[in-house]
Amino acid sequence: MSSTLFPLLTKSTYLNTAYVGPMSTALAQFRQLQEKEYLEKGATYKVNAYDDLDTTHHILADFFGAKKEHTYVVSNFSTGIRQALTFLSKSLNVLLLEEEYPSLSSAFEESGFEVHKIPKTTAVEDAIEKRLATGGIDVLALSIVQYDTGLLIDLEFLKKIKKNYPNLILIGDGTQFLGGHFFHFDRSPFDLVVASGYKWLLAGFGNGVLMVSSLFLKSAGCSFAELHQRIFNGHFNILAAASLRFAIESFRAQGFEKLLDQKIKLSEKVKTQLTDKLYIEPWVAERKQHSSIFILKGGASLYEKLQKNNIQCALRGTGVRVSFHYYNTESDLNHLISILKKS
Repeated sequence: MSSTLFPLLTKSTYLNTAYVGPMSTALAQFRQLQEKEYLEKGATYKVNAYDDLDTTHHILADFFGAKKEHTYVVSNFSTGIRQALTFLSKSLNVLLLEEEYPSLSSAFEESGFEVHKIPKTTAVEDAIEKRLATGGIDVLALSIVQYDTGLLIDLEFLKKIKKNYPNLILIGDGTQFLGGHFFHFDRSPFDLVVASGYKWLLAGFGNGVLMVSSLFLKSAGCSFAELHQRIFNGHFNILAAASLRFAIESFRAQGFEKLLDQKIKLSEKVKTQLTDKLYIEPWVAERKQHSSIFILKGGASLYEKLQKNNIQCALRGTGVRVSFHYYNTESDLNHLISILKKS
């Protein structure tokens, strides 16, 4: 069934969602209909898109467990987070991890915030807690899933942090998280979550989602209306926004919880096999939870070997990154293991 939904899966063992999610046949057909409507209706197409924007925000908010007025479609993570940060005082002290996703770090560094960094360790929660205890931090910003290791930040830990530091502004990059994990914004500790839609949300390029709390805007001294005006200053990418809405509705139609259950079960098997055969670092199995992104031991030579055997993946640092979504299968895992055994 997955190969019917995603033609790319018939051409390769696709373990590269962390780089870009494949396009579904249904989304491609939907986008063609959108372009046809633009072709035939012109200005009416744009008017209708603006009229539908409120409904799009309602659909996104409902899916991610946020209030509609707190939820916005944006063009991508990098633009969305910068639009939100323009309202925050640049005198705030921001805590980041070293070797974070570059666009997250640069969003604060380029804007002149007081940036403090701590090393990214496999016990990153302990490092965060120790630094916060020393005082002077107003904002904690991090990727919920680290793109270069697959490390999943412990959300229960972040809830504890939020309880201990209620005025701490907690910002999350959800690009490697949303669409691949259960998430309810209003029950989460986050004050701002921004994500691009082209990876785990399978929505194509040019779209993303931004969710914001009342605390964030109170600290920033702006209203939801002002943030809305900042985000939609000028026209927006109608096709891209419609694609994100379509992708979310597709998740719902297929049964998102069922899809994630499939992904979780497969990811546990992946983690077990890769750990048992020493293909990944042991700390992955030692953590309470991990994402479905794994960094295989080996560099360019392993990457080339996997590519030659039609396994799509990505070089990351000194390792090779593979990632599994709900459409991946045990056959994909078995093919990967068979090639690793020969390497």
